[in-house]
Amino acid sequence: MKERKIRLFFSLWPNEMVRNQIAAALNSFPSTNGRVVPRYNWHMTLHFIGNTTFEEKSCLDRQAKKVRASAFELKIDQTGHFKKPGVLWLGCDKPPQVLLDFQRHLGREISRCEYKPEARPYSPHLTVVRKIIGKPELKLKQKICWYVDKFVLIESESGSDGVRYKVIEEYGLD
Repeated sequence: MKERKIRLFFSLWPNEMVRNQIAAALNSFPSTNGRVVPRYNWHMTLHFIGNTTFEEKSCLDRQAKKVRASAFELKIDQTGHFKKPGVLWLGCDKPPQVLLDFQRHLGREISRCEYKPEARPYSPHLTVVRKIIGKPELKLKQKICWYVDKFVLIESESGSDGVRYKVIEEYGLD
């Protein structure tokens, strides 16, 4: 019998105050021609793992618990667009070095499991609209300040109403 797999990724998960700021930013934009990502799915991916066995998930969890990093402040101050997948995102003009170092450190730890980190440079962003056509010229009117004091392991669940992300583990930052 085939072992059941779950679809996982590590991410930063905004608290309700940050989600409210993101919603306000989206409401300030003129209407877009894409599909807005539901607010309950907003996140900033650190490492996308993909389909994983429960045994591999246990390894990832053990390794993530070994990561030591300081909490930090993230300033979301720009919008961007990935043409090929057609997504609008929110991100940082200059991601803080502490975020980049933390993401690399997490990648080194979880690479001891059945995971190989991406070779391309990390591009921290929150996808907020999918299936956008053309290049939107949208600017944030106000920075979104996010105090990051944890990261999470997410399971991606497909249902009749689409994909929903569920936090299955939380890891504190110092």
